[in-house]
Amino acid sequence: MKPIPRLILFIVIAVLGVVGLVVAFSEMREERDKEAGADTAVVAPTHVESSPGQGPVLKIDAETQKRLGMETAAPVAGSIAKEIVATARVLDPATLSASLNELRTAQAALVAAHADYERKKKLFETGQNASASALEQADATAKQQVLAVESAQDRVAATWGKVITKRDDLDVLVRTLLRREAALVRVDLMPSDKLDSDPPSARLLRQSGEEIATAIVLERAPSVDQPTIGRSFICLVTTNASELIAGTILSARLDTGVKESGVVIPRSATLRHAGLGWTYVQTGAETFTRRVVPLDRPHPDGWLVSGEWTQPVVIAGAQSLLSEELKGSIQMEQ
Repeated sequence: MKPIPRLILFIVIAVLGVVGLVVAFSEMREERDKEAGADTAVVAPTHVESSPGQGPVLKIDAETQKRLGMETAAPVAGSIAKEIVATARVLDPATLSASLNELRTAQAALVAAHADYERKKKLFETGQNASASALEQADATAKQQVLAVESAQDRVAATWGKVITKRDDLDVLVRTLLRREAALVRVDLMPSDKLDSDPPSARLLRQSGEEIATAIVLERAPSVDQPTIGRSFICLVTTNASELIAGTILSARLDTGVKESGVVIPRSATLRHAGLGWTYVQTGAETFTRRVVPLDRPHPDGWLVSGEWTQPVVIAGAQSLLSEELKGSIQMEQ
């Protein structure tokens, strides 16, 4: 038997190598196609449909609504007291304490001067060791101290108002202020804000909208801090005052005495997203759309809004709808 020529052997080996590469490539392609098919299969169907001019619309069938625990209710009419939103600033009680100490020092000096005058007057009238000039000097000193007391009272009244200055328990008030058992707050309105009469109280809120205390309006502030500020009030807080640190800036709401009517969106129907308030409105048996809810007029049952609100709103399951909408929007973008 003749040996196989080297050239033929080389050709056979080369052919077998090519066949192996083709088989390997085919297997790799089949594996990649399977993986791509598996990735596509896990994409969940979206409930979001585009609606020109109305924003995204969620289409949720009855079975899914039941699974999400969704409930709807028609908004009802309501009213609230119309309020003016103002800026409030917690005042530093140390300033009042210093003014009060100055007043008390002047009053003590007046008592001493008056006693000295009465003593020298008695000595002079009985012909004892008291000259007319000494009596006149004592009388002048007593009168000067009267003026000093009046001046100190005027300074307290000019800064804090007459109501505070004339309080019989002013010393007790100052101590409670220093212990943060009470707080004095100045509420400043804008020049455009109008009130038919001075309100009895003001609701104090943090910048986040959280209500923390109710302040009793004592009187109008005796001075204006800035020319851009309108009417101002000095208010006293006796509840939750420990939360009020001197210098803290708050928001205040004052009752104007006027009722404001509208539609009440239940608190359970309201969501917060992207810095705004929202609610889902049912536009059809299986369709829902998101609508802005202004959060500037709180109502005991939710939020008072204006405009037409004739369709039911989602009062249970709204958060699930928001999740579905956001998920669907992401899928549509991809």
